[in-house]
Amino acid sequence: MTMRDSTVLIVEDDRLTAETYAEYLARAGAFEVAHTSPSARDALAFLAERRRRTGSFGIDMILLDMNLPDGHGLDVLGQLRSAGFTGGVLAMTADTELETIRRSIALGVVQYLVKPFGYQQFAERVRSFRDLAIEIEGPGRVDGQEEVDRAFARMRATGPSDLPKGLTEETLTAVVAVLQSAQSAQSAGEVGTAVGTSRVTARRYLEHLYRAGMVERSPRYGSPGRPENEYRWSGARRGHSTR
Repeated sequence: MTMRDSTVLIVEDDRLTAETYAEYLARAGAFEVAHTSPSARDALAFLAERRRRTGSFGIDMILLDMNLPDGHGLDVLGQLRSAGFTGGVLAMTADTELETIRRSIALGVVQYLVKPFGYQQFAERVRSFRDLAIEIEGPGRVDGQEEVDRAFARMRATGPSDLPKGLTEETLTAVVAVLQSAQSAQSAGEVGTAVGTSRVTARRYLEHLYRAGMVERSPRYGSPGRPENEYRWSGARRGHSTR
């Protein structure tokens, strides 16, 4: 039997990030992007119209950002759950507030990926949910508690971090915050001072983000001493990197 593609709605206001998710899905295989919504209003309108025309939402998976220009992603999800949407929702967000995480769990978010992340983490999660959804779709019963436990364990499963050895998620998050708030491009030394690490350590994180396509790198001219690079946050991701 030929496996059908899983239909995906991307809810993400940053155009480059949304395009990257679409590229990641194409790379992962067996996914079809039905629509990309840049706002809460657009997502709700798209799904309402789709349901009106076809009689169902017709969406297997939603990739959901939390901080949308006209509302919170979980408010969108709450309305969809009330309307009977039972598809999988994977949060893709920089929001690490405990309240957001608690609400996500309550509303049935099956995976929660904290930005920035790379292709491997993304693919592990969307494939894991897709495979589970296929396994449990349709009528019937499972054999017992062991099968139920296996299904829930697979839903919670996460892939290994794709950070290079020696880098930590906590410091990476701090480096990203510095770049996002900076008014101009930053050198490794400036970032290191801001986050409390050495210039060499900061440069490793900056180069990781550069390879991931999250920052732009350019030479800094006119500085005394040896030449150095400066880094500016872009938020975009290269669709074909191995990050």
